[in-house]
Amino acid sequence: MSHAISFSSGAFQCPYALYPAASPAAFTLLVLPALGVTARKYEGLARALNAAGHHVLVADWPGQGDSQPRPSRRHDYGYRQLVEEFVPALLAEARRQFPEAAPVLLGHSLGGHISTLYAAANPSGSVPVVGVACGNIHYRNWQGRGRLLTPSVALLFGLIVRVLGYLPGRRLGFGGHEARRLMLDWGRVAFTGNYRHLGLPLAPAAHNRVASLYLQMEGDHFAPPASTLGLAALIQADPRLQRLASPRPARENPHSAWLKAPQSVAECIDAWLRRDLSGESAGAA
Repeated sequence: MSHAISFSSGAFQCPYALYPAASPAAFTLLVLPALGVTARKYEGLARALNAAGHHVLVADWPGQGDSQPRPSRRHDYGYRQLVEEFVPALLAEARRQFPEAAPVLLGHSLGGHISTLYAAANPSGSVPVVGVACGNIHYRNWQGRGRLLTPSVALLFGLIVRVLGYLPGRRLGFGGHEARRLMLDWGRVAFTGNYRHLGLPLAPAAHNRVASLYLQMEGDHFAPPASTLGLAALIQADPRLQRLASPRPARENPHSAWLKAPQSVAECIDAWLRRDLSGESAGAA
């Protein structure tokens, strides 16, 4: 990665990788990763989207992957900074690198949260959103004992980040080296189901003009259908989603296993772009 953006008044340098299509493209997909997943893991998806004729930009979250420094008490950030600073900086880079192409946010898990919140805070409709394996983590979006999981994890992680100033996710088997405020913001949604604590000016879904596509992977217990619908409801007055079978064996977690075989996801996104957005691309760019 030879390109980077500055984040949080220069506290973080966040590299991003460019994957240009072989010929001029109508769209640039800006890939926002899942929690703890590095930008390099999305190369297969980027190549599949390239083959379909789209430019791709993939960025590491602040302090993740090749981004430095790692989150700490001194170097911290939350959802609101990502929505108001990180995403606009990436959009500016995408427009600078590929001025002929309209940007589209493509978020996986945490990336889907941030993409959706950006669209809810910017409802004019100029930047479409694709969410893959993502959802609102409110406990009511799970059934049975699953309802206990996210609030229990949120309580545990909240205690850890308050003591350490960050989340040692690699040691815990969830995420990476994560920022304190990011995890507190994440955890609060598990109890409330809403994002009012962020203080973002979120427009009602009925007033939102953003085009969006939400893909839910069958068997994804980290983002079941009710969870994905709950997130889509932030910007869709009548939430809809498209379900895809996992392209990997059942023993592999569909939430991220699709990255090993991203062709079906890329094909679905390409079909949506060509069917629903190709007439709008010139104006959106």
